Amino acid sequence: MRHWTVTVGTAVFTPLFGAGAVPVAGQEVVELPGEDLFLDAEFEEVYRVGSFDGAEWETFGRIRRVAFDPSGNLYLLDTQASRIVVVDRGGGFVRQFGRPGEGPGEFAPHNTSTMGLAVLRDGRTVVFQQGFHLFGADGEFERRVRMPDGAMTFMPSLDADRREETVLARGEVRSISVDWLRRAASEDRVRKSDSRPVVRLVLTGAEVVQDTVVSAWKPSGEASVFVPVLAAGALPNGGVAYTDSSAYAIKVTTPDGELERVLTRPLRPEPTTERIIEEERERRLKRYEGDDPMGAGRVGGREGAMLGQMADVMREQAESAEYYHEIPVVRTLRTGWEGNIWVQRRGEEPAGNGPIDVLTPDGRYLCTFAANATAMPSAFGPDGLVAFVEKDEFDVPRVVVKRLPPEVR
Repeated sequence: MRHWTVTVGTAVFTPLFGAGAVPVAGQEVVELPGEDLFLDAEFEEVYRVGSFDGAEWETFGRIRRVAFDPSGNLYLLDTQASRIVVVDRGGGFVRQFGRPGEGPGEFAPHNTSTMGLAVLRDGRTVVFQQGFHLFGADGEFERRVRMPDGAMTFMPSLDADRREETVLARGEVRSISVDWLRRAASEDRVRKSDSRPVVRLVLTGAEVVQDTVVSAWKPSGEASVFVPVLAAGALPNGGVAYTDSSAYAIKVTTPDGELERVLTRPLRPEPTTERIIEEERERRLKRYEGDDPMGAGRVGGREGAMLGQMADVMREQAESAEYYHEIPVVRTLRTGWEGNIWVQRRGEEPAGNGPIDVLTPDGRYLCTFAANATAMPSAFGPDGLVAFVEKDEFDVPRVVVKRLPPEVR
């Protein structure tokens, strides 16, 4: 397989870093080729779990997150059943833990939309649900780490960090308090930060500590649609790979968060037209059709009241949202078990998924998987294992585990 690497000193165009950013001495900018080198996505299937008429343990309701441990066991978070199911490298049942409820090691069945899952390198499991539940490698509940009071936190997917009892948020962590909702309802301006932090969540104490790894670029203005995504992934050396601009510019940091390298391809953002804006506005408004689009009535209580207010605010925002002036090249980013960076580009439709590039953190372009040839893996594991969450012909969730070829692990 061919590899290309062209390093261009430290001279950088501003769009790669965001307005006002200045390159650091010794920092690499690696220009990767513009032509795609396509690789077949015919990955070896290892096993699949999840069936309409299977054993009770593998009849899943809603698989929201999956993760591998260092031994290659797969953990599946079934939010409908409020449980975690563990299977071995052959797809055989190992154990399950967690149950519905409000107590230690229990998951509230009415509040599952922001649940997160990570498996630490020592085999312990971390589950987020407005706070973190920590379970031992044997599935026994250990303790709970609370979030700061008074806010509802929207947590992105999580990566296990190399630090003890620490996870990396793979996107922007957002918290909405009752005070925020009151200010939004009264049309007061809510103070906005001029950057977007990539954070590690430290779980060693009784309350979560958010440790900023890097302050990523945040576009100025009021646009909320087609804004360049903030997506990050943990690297084996303790560093982070992330994207934050509309250009193709994948940033790689040291373990201390210093920007070490930027990987670029000559792929340009698309201007946002009026036709694109109207089509996207209609698509977003459909999310909030019906009497109770966010399930506030089902949840009830204080959280239900917050969800109801949020639905009203978000419906209004979908109607009046401002649009970023161009459609970013990159849709999302993941990092593999051994550190390769998987970059999903936009598809033919502005909000659609396109080809997936595979890069190395040291600046090599390995290949591209064509649009629709493969989905982005839901989880990466050791020895090239990857997991994909799908649905069968009966609309029952299942997970298919495959093995990547050595050249892209």
